[in-house]
Amino acid sequence: MKENKDIQDIGKFFNGYASDFSSIYLEDERPRSFFNKVMDRLFRKDIETRLVDTVSSINTDAIKTVLDIGCGPGHLVVKLLELEKDVTALDIAPNMLSITQARVDSMTFGSNFETILADYSAHEFDKTFDAISVMGFFDYVQDPVAVLQKLIKDTNKEIYISIPGDKGFLAFQRKIRYRLRNCPLYLYSRNSLVQHLKDAGCYEMTEIIDTERGFYIIIRK
Repeated sequence: MKENKDIQDIGKFFNGYASDFSSIYLEDERPRSFFNKVMDRLFRKDIETRLVDTVSSINTDAIKTVLDIGCGPGHLVVKLLELEKDVTALDIAPNMLSITQARVDSMTFGSNFETILADYSAHEFDKTFDAISVMGFFDYVQDPVAVLQKLIKDTNKEIYISIPGDKGFLAFQRKIRYRLRNCPLYLYSRNSLVQHLKDAGCYEMTEIIDTERGFYIIIRK
């Protein structure tokens, strides 16, 4: 029951946060305040960096199909479609998918695209994907080991995951902000991350990269 309540709270949070979250990447949905722009420069560079790194990793002929879990407002989706990848965008928040769909509708591309409104942990696919992107998702995962094992099952080649660290000012203020908004938040130390990877049986195939906000990991099968 608690897990279902958590999913509902997360979906509600991001459904209301969609335009503000989108503006961190691109101010076409809503202008950023001066305060938010300062916070972006000081503490949110990771968001842009992980997008660039993921696009760079996927930009290979070996990867043709990509699942973007927690696609948000679709900035990565657009980049992947520009690379002519077949993209499946999954999110729990309808407003995020609406923003993504509007961006895609404004494009011309030759690859396949679809959206799925669902909780990844509970959704079963009828196919696997060459690559899976999981940005800003493990922040809200109650059982990371189960999700890691499902990711391994759903992918053929590579998985790219951002992991939020539990240290620093940003982690501290996020804990307060999310508690006030009734949204569950899970943060990780390196030791806890390593243990989760070992428990999921994928530690030996994982590269862990330290970032300003936590960790960026690549799992290669």
